[in-house]
Amino acid sequence: MADHFLKQPDESASKDSMARYVEVRCAGRRLRAKTPDGLLGLLIESYGDCTDDAQRLSARLDYACRARVDIQSLLMAGEMFEYSTPDESRVLRDRGPAPEPPPVWHCATPLVLVASFYEPAGGLSRPRTSEPGQVWWIDPSTASSLLIALHEVRWLDIIRPGGMQPQDRGPYRHQGKNGSAGFWRRRFLEMPRRRPPP
Repeated sequence: MADHFLKQPDESASKDSMARYVEVRCAGRRLRAKTPDGLLGLLIESYGDCTDDAQRLSARLDYACRARVDIQSLLMAGEMFEYSTPDESRVLRDRGPAPEPPPVWHCATPLVLVASFYEPAGGLSRPRTSEPGQVWWIDPSTASSLLIALHEVRWLDIIRPGGMQPQDRGPYRHQGKNGSAGFWRRRFLEMPRRRPPP
């Protein structure tokens, strides 16, 4: 995915005080804060009340798990879900924080996972992908990695990155052909024909 939203503003834009803020659009609201953590304080209830890094990480992880379930549900609402096998459907319908996918994800519906539970951060094995399969990662390890991951899966739009850099993305990369951007493009341009009624 292009890093255009992470490029720093040019000299003329840096004179504008707005260039120092992180700004996103999420659920019809436009939110702005001076730091990624400050922005998460607007998105996550009680995040601003956290007093240490462990509490903030726990709040980010909880938010990532809830977002994973919502994003996965939205992806399953499409026609691609009809083409999943019973095993794939079971994994896609899992509303827990860490579903256990098969070793290779082949389903046309992308699988959304929270990075904290999978290698190298967690104990579960990371699935590989086989076309048309895709795995989308939400990484809540830092405020920046969470915001960037949610932007990449279209949960929110980063309008101004503030001080976030491409290296803030974290070690997890979306797997599969063209990542999430490729899915949304294929979703509308290359839809498979519906199965005939039984």
